[in-house]
Amino acid sequence: MKKYFSFFILLCLIFANSVSALEINDTGFIPGQIWYSDSLIEGSTVKIYTAIWNNSSSSLSARVEFYDKNVILGTRDIVVPSLQIKDVSVSWKVTSGDHSISAKIISPSIISSGKKEVVILDSNTTKSFSEFVPVVINKVDGKPATSGDMVKSQIDKATSSLDGILPESISTPVSDNIGIVDNFRADTYKSISEIKIETQKKIEELNKTESIGAINNKTPTTNNKTNEKVVTSQDKVGVADATEKPIAYLKLFFISILSFIFASKFVFYSLIVVVLFFVFRFIYRKIRNR
Repeated sequence: MKKYFSFFILLCLIFANSVSALEINDTGFIPGQIWYSDSLIEGSTVKIYTAIWNNSSSSLSARVEFYDKNVILGTRDIVVPSLQIKDVSVSWKVTSGDHSISAKIISPSIISSGKKEVVILDSNTTKSFSEFVPVVINKVDGKPATSGDMVKSQIDKATSSLDGILPESISTPVSDNIGIVDNFRADTYKSISEIKIETQKKIEELNKTESIGAINNKTPTTNNKTNEKVVTSQDKVGVADATEKPIAYLKLFFISILSFIFASKFVFYSLIVVVLFFVFRFIYRKIRNR
């Protein structure tokens, strides 16, 4: 009898542990989820923020980890009172390149009647925020050079040898117009990104159609009287997919290149400088060879 009683007590303890993790609805990271204390510039130190909403009737205790892709940037412990929202942050020294910033709640628990109880949250992980930080190029005085400084410097060098040959309207510094050019770059990048997303969706649809066609593939239908193969609508779809898919991949390839160019100020303005250099050199040679 004691044996069965001990076994019953053991089952009760196991069951109690299995249900000790309560689920709390509408508690966790808020919409928006990640933001920064300042602009992301290579070499600068910013704070990465997120905030947690506690919808329970008890204080919420948790540990928040911040990530750049799979690398932990920092960890903070936080206690959020009942029915309140509280932000949490870590410092990050910004580096150039592609980044994917996110945060995750680790070991959340509530304090009820003086006891800590593990809970399950609705939103314990933020979405990943993709960020691209360009390389900072310093001027001679050590201060960071802006995109306008870089373009102005290169154009002034290219036009300095043409003084007295080209009209003043051409050889005038163009830094005042850099803002317009940068707005054009940003708007174009936005449009290209939208086209890129549409192309990726198109490729996904073609891949799904191809998979369904492979599953439903049957022996070709033939006409019993003429013994000729009958071309079905499925065959026509397959031919269309065979031509559309390579075109879609080729389109995605070129769009990705354009997206890379317009996303990076350094690459974009470097290409402008190269093009202007060859244009000015062509004009100069034409004028000199008159």
